[in-house]
Amino acid sequence: MIKWLFINRSIRTKIVWSTILTSLIPMLVLSFLFYATSTRSLERTIYRTTNQNAEYLAGYLNQYFRDISTSALQVYGYDNHILELMSHGGSGGDADFFNTRNALKNYYQAVADKNKDAIIRILIYGADDRLRDSWSRAASYDAIPFDASIPHYAEMLDLPFQQSLSFTYADKVLNQNLFVYAITIYDPFKHTKVGSLVFYIQEKELMKAVEANNKAPNVIVLQNSRGEAFYATNDRYADSISAYAPPANTNARTNPKLIAFEKRKDLLVGTSYLDNGNLSLSVVYPNDELARHRTNTLYITVGAFFFAMACIALLSMLAQQYITRPIQRLGAAMKTVRKGNFHVTLNQPIHYRDDISELTRNFNYMTEKIRELIEMRFQLQLRNKEAQLLALQMQINPHFLYNALQTIGGKAVLSGDYDIHEMCRALGDMFRYSFYEGNTESTIGQELAHVGNYLYIQQFRFEDALRTEFDVPAELMDVSVVRFVMQPVIENVVVHALGGPDERRLLVRVRAERDGEDVVLTVRDNGPGIDAARLASLRSGLEQRSLEVFTGVSIGLKNVHERIRLMYGDAYGLEIDSGPGAETGTAIRIRIPYRKRGEAHA
Repeated sequence: MIKWLFINRSIRTKIVWSTILTSLIPMLVLSFLFYATSTRSLERTIYRTTNQNAEYLAGYLNQYFRDISTSALQVYGYDNHILELMSHGGSGGDADFFNTRNALKNYYQAVADKNKDAIIRILIYGADDRLRDSWSRAASYDAIPFDASIPHYAEMLDLPFQQSLSFTYADKVLNQNLFVYAITIYDPFKHTKVGSLVFYIQEKELMKAVEANNKAPNVIVLQNSRGEAFYATNDRYADSISAYAPPANTNARTNPKLIAFEKRKDLLVGTSYLDNGNLSLSVVYPNDELARHRTNTLYITVGAFFFAMACIALLSMLAQQYITRPIQRLGAAMKTVRKGNFHVTLNQPIHYRDDISELTRNFNYMTEKIRELIEMRFQLQLRNKEAQLLALQMQINPHFLYNALQTIGGKAVLSGDYDIHEMCRALGDMFRYSFYEGNTESTIGQELAHVGNYLYIQQFRFEDALRTEFDVPAELMDVSVVRFVMQPVIENVVVHALGGPDERRLLVRVRAERDGEDVVLTVRDNGPGIDAARLASLRSGLEQRSLEVFTGVSIGLKNVHERIRLMYGDAYGLEIDSGPGAETGTAIRIRIPYRKRGEAHA
């Protein structure tokens, strides 16, 4: 249907149709968003977050009161000296007295260390509810009274087994709010009362410990076993807090992180039982998110408007793909052609007759013609390259001399002159090597054999004035190289180093070595060297390519350099290093790719 609306139509018609189509769907989406947005998903998110916060806070406070409870239960240690004091008073000998005092001192220090000096006063009462001993962190705290002015005074020293009592009150003597934790100590086997312990903590220390783990605007409420809210962040939600009631579930009694949540009005109230303090923790989360949800309708309406505009833009882009996509495909194809790939053809249905389709067909015709021209040019260059290689090879291929040398060598043997025969043999091998037409490539080993024949002949001429040294590893002997590259270089050394009027003993060193993926052949002599101007001219001549195949010049370094580059590329060829002066010498390096004979060069 959409294809029928846009194929073979004008751009204006396509835009009109795209506008009509993109105006239909946004209203449906807007209605869906209105009914899909509800408070349920938000409540689940808030519940998950508040549950995590409540679990962390419950675990922290339970550990806080566990430290206090553990401090009270430490009286069971110290060799029962403290329990004996609580049960029977201070009767006994001097030894018992000092042991008891020492045990009390250690006990007070252990309690202070465990609770980080939060406890300011400790009262130890015996089974007869008479004060046995006391400790204060400072002398001023000795004035804290323990009488009827304190709430729960009558029942603090007679609590049930494994029960504690916590509360806060305003002490009039110190003019401070104090937190009191009382617990009755029982014989663990007989369950008979041994005595009681009363701990005093400044309320601000408790507040600091609680609020350090709270986040506004959350409200924390702590209730003791009497249902009294002895601590609350504020009284704003006092009516929303249920009275203290120990959970019937045993797991809930022992796991403070088991939070029970209730939704009340716009609040979430979480309640946890802190077994170590015989307390209940209530965390009130003012669920302002739910209240703000009532204003979300306005935001959804505004958001739906912008969403509808986005949908119109999106659908317009989808509808205009019949305009822009062919142009984009054409542009991408042109970029591919610009990178050198002319094998690009755009598929175009024959029955399309719009303007862009015509451009596509013309592009396909253009790339096809360019491919044909490139193939013709490539074939022409390939033939020219082969012609150059063959022409350069023909310069060093005098076949007719080989037959003549065989005849001269035979005559010399008949005459008994074997030196002439060996010279003719060496020269004939040289011509046979250069005349071989089976392949334009040879090996380093064969090149060195050819050089050996040449030097054998030169040895008759120069005798002791010419010495040679070869340093070529055996594993490089089979490396492929263009035929007839070593002998012209050696000949150049002999001609220029020994051709002068002065008598000189020439040493020519030939060395081959592996250099990464290349092989470097170095021919070094101890001759007079080349002056700077002449060296610069030679290097410049090597870099300038000959425009004609047959130049009429003699075989030399340029011939070798061009043949190597034609075969392997511009990265290879000859390099010349030298300097003027006696015994300076000249080094000519021939760089070729490392590959065995028969392998293709990449």
